[in-house]
Amino acid sequence: MNIREEIRNVLKEILNEANPSIHFKDRVHGRLSSTLYTKPSFNYSDIEKEVELVKKINFNPEKSFAISIKSFPTTFVSKDPETGNPSVGNEIWAVVRGNEITTIFFRNSSQRAIPVDNVDYSIKINTLYKYYNDNEKNPDGTVDFKLKSKPKGKGRKKVELDLPMVELKGAKWYIDEVNEELIYAKNTKKRLSFDDLQEDVLEKVINAVMA
Repeated sequence: MNIREEIRNVLKEILNEANPSIHFKDRVHGRLSSTLYTKPSFNYSDIEKEVELVKKINFNPEKSFAISIKSFPTTFVSKDPETGNPSVGNEIWAVVRGNEITTIFFRNSSQRAIPVDNVDYSIKINTLYKYYNDNEKNPDGTVDFKLKSKPKGKGRKKVELDLPMVELKGAKWYIDEVNEELIYAKNTKKRLSFDDLQEDVLEKVINAVMA
């Protein structure tokens, strides 16, 4: 890409800021493909199929979601031209708010922390593929994404995550492979890192995932 094309991409991003949802693909394609913002330059077509899948899912507009899109053998360094926020890593994630993709960023696969602090749920792209293929399509080809939940006590709901489970000492835990941790089914705020598990417990977790 020559300097004239780089400048055109920058101008396109500035002009498209007023309506990010309509021009999202152009903006992200320009940022990731431009050496002004991403090094080494990124081939947007490598994630286009996954991004289009996310767009076919109708998420609850009142909830927010971090979605693991894809991992790569290369570590990328990128900067959002609007906010100046940097992102570094070999994984690419998308954030959905109000049923729109609002952000795409890089993250290191070695990181244990939840990728985005202020989102309600973290989802793997494979989970969305399965959900999309297994559920009835709307006339426009989209699928409504519904979180499983059931009443617990008076006026309360217990959230059920779309993750594999393992039973340890009579207690059920969700297995979050993306963040390498266990999530207590009765209290999703209680979490255990894989690094803190004893070998026999970790073996049970592996067997549950492989089942």
